[in-house]
Amino acid sequence: MKVIDLHCDTIGEIQAGENLLKGSPQAYVDIPRMRSGNAGVVVFASFVSSVLSAENAYLEAVELIDLTKQACYDFSNDLIYVDSYADIENVLNSDKIGILTAIENGHAINNQIQNLEIFRMLGARYMTLTHSKNLDWAVSSGEKSCEFEGLTDFGIKVVHAMNELGMIVDVSHVHESTFWDVVKNSKRPFIASHSNVHHICPTARNLTDDQIKAIADSGGMIGINFFPGFLDIDYLNSLELHCSDLFNAFDEIELKYINDPVEKNKGLHNFYSDLQKRMTDTQVGIEKILDHIEYIVNLVGDDFVGFGSDFDGIPSLPNEISGFDSYTIIIKQLQSKLQSHSSVEKIVYKNFLRVLKDNE
Repeated sequence: MKVIDLHCDTIGEIQAGENLLKGSPQAYVDIPRMRSGNAGVVVFASFVSSVLSAENAYLEAVELIDLTKQACYDFSNDLIYVDSYADIENVLNSDKIGILTAIENGHAINNQIQNLEIFRMLGARYMTLTHSKNLDWAVSSGEKSCEFEGLTDFGIKVVHAMNELGMIVDVSHVHESTFWDVVKNSKRPFIASHSNVHHICPTARNLTDDQIKAIADSGGMIGINFFPGFLDIDYLNSLELHCSDLFNAFDEIELKYINDPVEKNKGLHNFYSDLQKRMTDTQVGIEKILDHIEYIVNLVGDDFVGFGSDFDGIPSLPNEISGFDSYTIIIKQLQSKLQSHSSVEKIVYKNFLRVLKDNE
């Protein structure tokens, strides 16, 4: 069965010069590995940093979407740009890999609703409301305080506009107060494209049981993130103990190379390498991914969970996972754990198809 991955940051690698056909030893997603992992649809997230000005954040998002379309054109024997339920149904029955685009960080709309309309016209099907920093209209899980809670009146208008445009509201990275404002105001199913279970790994980036139930009640879904720091509490504790200074320098890399994607990419990979060296004594296995999936299935059923790996956007991976090609191992172990072909099909691709259709 073909895999749908709700969140990969691979377009940043392409912006820095990666050739998707040749691949890169530092990246996790390329055409050979997507083929090996039986990719059906891969969501390339157009991530914009909060260190950018609001105007430049908008322009950056447009550029990344253009680069995504160009990659599909350059490698048209393998890739095809998709932006609808019908497109994805067709591509799953073809020999091509569908590439769908999303916006990561509502900072990209430059506080203008009409920019949402432009992103939708360009093909974007969802947007995370925040990233690691608070916006003028939405509170992020990445900051400890804000002058307001949840969504402002403008933030509520953003949610309503996304509903009307058929853009799925993505609550990964938002503060819990923002999350509950989405629950109150979204009329369509919403998602957490790359988040995990707070009960297993209690970090602000993960979802409490009540949040998981609310996503399920909306008809939405959660894409499980492969970052060990969101999967395992021991890894998270060790990360905070040994790597806090690295994370404090993360924004400095973004600022230093704000107009140089190649050097920025080198800086990020140096950051990833340093983190991996410090964390060699703390290992996390594939079974932790399965634990988060099983927890959600036991809590709300098998209709509300899938994959949102965060490949090419996270500094480390669980053991045995080298990139998109590792989906063959993950799905084999998922089949063994769940012992239900229909459940595995839902998790691997069908749940996202349903959510997308319900947002059209």
